[in-house]
Amino acid sequence: MKEPKIEAIEEIVIAVKDADKAADYFKDLFGMDFSYGWEIPPQKIKVRSELVSGTQLQFIQATAPESVVAKFIKANGEGLNHFAFRVTNLKEMVKRLKKKGVKFIPDEIMETSLADKNIPIEGEKAEFIFIHPSSAYGVLIELVEGNK
Repeated sequence: MKEPKIEAIEEIVIAVKDADKAADYFKDLFGMDFSYGWEIPPQKIKVRSELVSGTQLQFIQATAPESVVAKFIKANGEGLNHFAFRVTNLKEMVKRLKKKGVKFIPDEIMETSLADKNIPIEGEKAEFIFIHPSSAYGVLIELVEGNK
């Protein structure tokens, strides 16, 4: 079993009202393609993503007014939503962090299939969880591990 550790910054995520419009704007400004895109129906979000030196820059858009992204934009406006660390041994890392009093959203690790999706994460599935901003100096941090 690998020792839990942070390997890299997996993604920087910006919440926007229109992910396609934001991607087009960054394409015009910086020549980025945002060739990756997918939807996550359970979370009611649409994603556009571009890889920059192995890190994803993502625009996320709500697909329903009750989604957490829609609520975030209503409360804060468009802008930085969260960033994610790519980690090894996510389960052990979460266990250790919980012992230190770190709060998570949700409380347990979630899993998503990567099969047949245009997502730049290696493996057939990914596991992820969010550290609550109250445990990270006001910043929402995602921990993600791709599995083969």
